[in-house]
Amino acid sequence: AGGTGGGMGGGGEPAAPEEPRKLMVSDLHPHIAADDLKEVFSPFGELTSVEMQPNAGGAEGALGTAYITFQRPSDARDAQAAIHGLELAGRNITVSFMAELPAALSAIAAGGMGSALAGVLGGVPGLGLGAHLMMGGGGAGVEDNIGAERAALLARIGSAAPSPYVLLKNMFDPAGKDETSDPDFFGDLREDIMEECGKFGKVEAAKVDRASQGHVLLQFDSTGSATKAASSMHSRWFAGKQITAEFTDEAAFASAPSA
Repeated sequence: AGGTGGGMGGGGEPAAPEEPRKLMVSDLHPHIAADDLKEVFSPFGELTSVEMQPNAGGAEGALGTAYITFQRPSDARDAQAAIHGLELAGRNITVSFMAELPAALSAIAAGGMGSALAGVLGGVPGLGLGAHLMMGGGGAGVEDNIGAERAALLARIGSAAPSPYVLLKNMFDPAGKDETSDPDFFGDLREDIMEECGKFGKVEAAKVDRASQGHVLLQFDSTGSATKAASSMHSRWFAGKQITAEFTDEAAFASAPSA
């Protein structure tokens, strides 16, 4: 009898709330489909579901909403940090966390009261149901551009698996005048890059590979920070050269020589 008392009593620590695995993606172009979202979100981790919410009342041109559920909460965090505010098919999408609704409320929402429920619960912290609908014109040819827009977005976050490690290419010319004559060049470059990329999150370490074609490797505090940096730095121009940014991994960072 004594062995069961602890489980029933109130003295134990309450269970920690489960981390959210579900994201609400709003302000989507009306022509965006579930497959488009899978291509954007799946690089961050395994998805368990992608649900498209029909436009309220079937309004022509109304911006859409979708619900993305990841297998792991950490992947959902990285995706939210990286993709929120990015442009997809000409729209800056909104990505927010969403707590799972109790079964009873889910049934109400499924029964056609989703819009009313969103209005009632939109201000409740953590529920993420304050999706706002905006009217936007479809425009001729927009559907044809979605593939190109998606490809551009994926290029900005890189084609390799997202990680806290980013490789910047074409940051310097190893045979350049300053590179070969200024003893402080590489140290100054490293500091400048860490300062610039620090705008996207904490840079834990940076390496400048002098013998490469302008390679600089960065280690961030999280995949989300790394993704923001890669998205922003990719295709930028620096000292007359166009930068490319892509993800790399811990082994490549550890083995890279440092200036």
